[in-house]
Amino acid sequence: MNVIKTGGNWTIYDDAIESFDKLPAGTYMINFSKMMGYFLTNHNDLEVKETKIYGDTEKKVDKILRSFSLTDRNFGVILSGPKGVGKSLFARVLANKAAENNLPLLICSGYTPGIASFISSIDQEVIILFDEFEKTFSEKDNSDPQEEMLSLFDGVDSGKKLFVVTCNEVRNLNEYLLNRPGRFHYHFTLTNPTAVEVDEYMKDKLDLKYQNLIPQIINFSLGGNLTYDCLRAIAFEINNGYSLEETVQDLNISRDKVLYYDIRIEFEDGQVFFARNACLNFYRDYCREWCQDNDEIGFSIIFKTSDIKYDPEKTIQHLDPDKVTIQYDNSDLEDMTDDQKAFYQTRKVKSVVLHKSVDSYIYRYTI
Repeated sequence: MNVIKTGGNWTIYDDAIESFDKLPAGTYMINFSKMMGYFLTNHNDLEVKETKIYGDTEKKVDKILRSFSLTDRNFGVILSGPKGVGKSLFARVLANKAAENNLPLLICSGYTPGIASFISSIDQEVIILFDEFEKTFSEKDNSDPQEEMLSLFDGVDSGKKLFVVTCNEVRNLNEYLLNRPGRFHYHFTLTNPTAVEVDEYMKDKLDLKYQNLIPQIINFSLGGNLTYDCLRAIAFEINNGYSLEETVQDLNISRDKVLYYDIRIEFEDGQVFFARNACLNFYRDYCREWCQDNDEIGFSIIFKTSDIKYDPEKTIQHLDPDKVTIQYDNSDLEDMTDDQKAFYQTRKVKSVVLHKSVDSYIYRYTI
């Protein structure tokens, strides 16, 4: 029998009870009940099942742990970005490397009153993971749970903790969590895989006989802002003998994705025009965009999105000139001389290059 005194209360436990000076390294879930208050339960360790980590996740994880080791107060990290870009994998890699340094991981899956005080009472170095924080700590009943956590994140308690917050929608985070490196030192916004990362991933995952499809997959992935989940599914389907076209049509991939591109059109006479912030949907066939620079006559550029290619050597997306139609407004040509009309109607396109505009790069690493 073991007898524990807490204040003026005495509690009797059986012989299975153990006492520790500190929480042992491991993974725990924070729980709450009205009868017991707050307590921890063992949770399965967050495994990293991938044999290879793409991008610079491991580099960022090492940076976080090094910075945490050098500080003497609480330390925060925000991981933001759309679903499927690797926030959970990032957290798993971080948890695994922290375990090597005997840092316990505590998972907080939701808000209950007093959670900040409980976490503050843990007087040792630990990692606290808040998954999808903007959802699990959203406003309700005229209270703001995120605001309640601010003093905890500020590091005024006696412990030293590494807070990791993942979120899909940054706009739903409390404004006092952002642009406050005193609370959250890093904000890593995870992106969709880049062309280089898609190329590396597909070379690892695709059977050799399908490797010739990689440029097409890269082009489609850039146009669709695909995640690693999508790429994994595409590789699986193609390795099972299905065409890329059929795979794209059949997979559970959103077809409403619209990206903004700056389209550069150069004519053989040296003139260059731009279609700024052209709105492209790679799941739709035709695209028509208006181009006009300075005082030059404007025109529409018409093409199939399926004709957009990716050049792995130049790392650009482009269109072959013969896949592009230039169409002028008849009202603009009415007052022209025959020679002027002939000039505009016969000049040929030399090149068309597409670059994602700033709006399309809303998700990227920021420090």
